[in-house]
Amino acid sequence: MCSPSNIPYPELPGAQFTSLGASLVSNLTVQIPKGGYANHGAIDAEGVSYCHVTTTYGHTGQNETITVDVYLPTSGWNGRMQGIGGGGWTAGGANAPFTNISMLGAVVDGYSAVTTDAGHASLNPYDWVLKSPGVVNHHLLEDFSSSSLNELSIIGKSVIESHYGNPPLYSYWNGCSQGGRQGLKLASQYPTAFDGIAASAPALDSVGLGMGSLWPQVFMNTLGQYSKNCELMAITEAAIEYCDSDDGLVDNIISYPDSCNFDPYSVVNRTITCNDSGDPEIVRISEIAAKVANATWAGPRSVDDSIPWWGLKKGARLIEENFGFMINPGLATTVCSRNGTCVGKPTPISEQWTRLLIKKDPNFDVSTITIEDFKKLFEISLEEYGQDFKVEPNLDAFRDAGGKVISYQGLADSIVPPNSTRHYFESVAANDKKVHDYYRVFEAPGLGHCTFSAGGYYAEGIFEALVSWVESGVVPDRLAAYTGPLNGTVRSSILCPYPQKPYYNGLGSSTTDDFYCGD
Repeated sequence: MCSPSNIPYPELPGAQFTSLGASLVSNLTVQIPKGGYANHGAIDAEGVSYCHVTTTYGHTGQNETITVDVYLPTSGWNGRMQGIGGGGWTAGGANAPFTNISMLGAVVDGYSAVTTDAGHASLNPYDWVLKSPGVVNHHLLEDFSSSSLNELSIIGKSVIESHYGNPPLYSYWNGCSQGGRQGLKLASQYPTAFDGIAASAPALDSVGLGMGSLWPQVFMNTLGQYSKNCELMAITEAAIEYCDSDDGLVDNIISYPDSCNFDPYSVVNRTITCNDSGDPEIVRISEIAAKVANATWAGPRSVDDSIPWWGLKKGARLIEENFGFMINPGLATTVCSRNGTCVGKPTPISEQWTRLLIKKDPNFDVSTITIEDFKKLFEISLEEYGQDFKVEPNLDAFRDAGGKVISYQGLADSIVPPNSTRHYFESVAANDKKVHDYYRVFEAPGLGHCTFSAGGYYAEGIFEALVSWVESGVVPDRLAAYTGPLNGTVRSSILCPYPQKPYYNGLGSSTTDDFYCGD
């Protein structure tokens, strides 16, 4: 029965509950494209029904309202809970579009699903990061970065037990990007909250991501010269063509970007068609474009090793892409007018981080930042927020509790540099040589952020592999992966646990059996 009278307030020390409601949602048709439900394939289901429980609370002495939503399947509950993460500046919440999609996907799969908005329902950070002019809302940042995550687990389990009469047999976390960071934060700080965690393309170092993503724009602003988007797209395509066959298979994907030695200066003066200003024109790829490409690939470490942030891999999109249902920002995107002049277009997260958290001024002009300014601002960012957002590379307690973590990381990710995920894994491995017994990262050639890219190999069975690992001890030694339709063809490959890579055996049929994992 879907009634709030059957569900008492959960017990949560240091918190006061202010409301709890329940409503029946019946007979939905749920259609989700591949990857829309994080770490899963496509879903097409009819007649989906669930009890939607919403509860609100606040911490003692704080003026806040945190909302937790729980979706409880009316039939076919599989005895498990799935926590659903957020993205960007959102911790989650039923009103966050991609979170709600994953909540519905979890219900279709038989899970009770739970999510939190961490005290800010708005998707816009300008609405909540500053509590007054020049004053950061550090308490909401703490809710966002950590405390709300453990509370979500406690509340979800309590509501599930009250509704069904039994607690969940297993609890899982499912997220990508911000949701991936949340998953690893849970593993490191709240090791008993979840049994299994799918933490993909994790935005682990929010400080680095917020400031580091601004680097290509700072580079161009300091030069006073700007590349055209069409030039960077042409350079990326040339890099893919140059290094595509390094793995023995021509699939329009760079499988081994670390060994790709493409030089963008090799295509300087090549003629291309450009539509950046709105009018088609023939242009030549400029030396400035080659410089910007190299700077974006190298990252700010290229000018100062003390700046702990990485560049993108060759093959990643360097400019903004519109996928219809969302816009994937590009670190080196520009906007050009018909008179031929161009200006930089920073990614929203880098602009927001700099304005709200560093300058504490929502109107600050980030185009005025020089390379020297950038170094100083990066240091300030680390000093002020490094501890708030840090995810400790120590999963010993999670390991000892029997937990398992699976991550995938697109090698063509244009938001989270793959080296960020590698660095975290290697830091955990440095403390525990048996890290593969409970934590595995699978690098995905050609894949962009989460699943948002024009191509790349995506393992839609990664969450199912996590469940099998947790409940049946089936170790994920490889994952089947597939591209989207490229010129009508879906290509197959495998993903391997880092530091292993997929190798093609050269037989030509390009099924998952034609690949093996090796060092």
